[in-house]
Amino acid sequence: SKVSPALAEAIGSPLPVNGVPMKVFAASYKGAAPNAAVAYVVEVDVNDFEFVEKDGTFSETLELINSTTDSKGKVFPGERQLVNLNLKPDTLARAKSRGFRLVNQVSVPPGRYQVRIAASTRNGRTGSVLYDLEVPDFSKEKFVMSGVTLTSRAAAEARTVKPKDPLPDYLPGPPTAMREFSRDDTIALFAEFYENNLSAQAHMLEFKAELRAEGGRVVRNVSDQRSSTELQGNTGGYGFSARMPLDDVEPGLYVLHVEGQARVGDLPAVSRDIQIRVK
Repeated sequence: SKVSPALAEAIGSPLPVNGVPMKVFAASYKGAAPNAAVAYVVEVDVNDFEFVEKDGTFSETLELINSTTDSKGKVFPGERQLVNLNLKPDTLARAKSRGFRLVNQVSVPPGRYQVRIAASTRNGRTGSVLYDLEVPDFSKEKFVMSGVTLTSRAAAEARTVKPKDPLPDYLPGPPTAMREFSRDDTIALFAEFYENNLSAQAHMLEFKAELRAEGGRVVRNVSDQRSSTELQGNTGGYGFSARMPLDDVEPGLYVLHVEGQARVGDLPAVSRDIQIRVK
């Protein structure tokens, strides 16, 4: 069926539309060349939805569409998802506190993109969100890292729909766009590291994730070492997963620093940082 006019207008809008509050996060991983696989998650606040109650079940319909535009204006049209939310009272209460999540994947070549996601409820309440994404060329640099995807124990409680599940085996729960976590939560992250045309001699790789307080003080640290012989000459990546309980972390702003180093030649380390808040 056709996309509603309000939804088509929202996806085309150069500014976000705030009728349906949403958060989005995307991370790029090496895909089938020349494309990267972009794992993305959309989290929707359902508190203002008009659920219709019948026989103890609360129902609402959510229509979502996405599109990705590169820096030259070329549009990679996405998919349309129609999600029927039929929730019992306890599930509805959880959806109101935790939100509703859609996990999906798009494949695009390296470049700079704007991802647009628009959503509309049954009675036409509409919202959209924009996300700027840089997709690296994973086959170019000698040592390169993917994006970093996060989840947490509490994040797993949100109702999640997965048309495509890009990282099912690497994270203990569905990816989240949340960047605020409570102290009784445990966060988990996943990143991949790729080598291209490195010398064939066996070497070690070192990975680490640090939770850094203001001023760079490290309050949590997870590290891992791997050998290049693992891949046996294949072109896949080295996956790095880390879990960090937050139980004795003081409330405040932190940077999650994820880094990898190939101990061969004098290659520089590669890293990414994500800012989070512990409350």
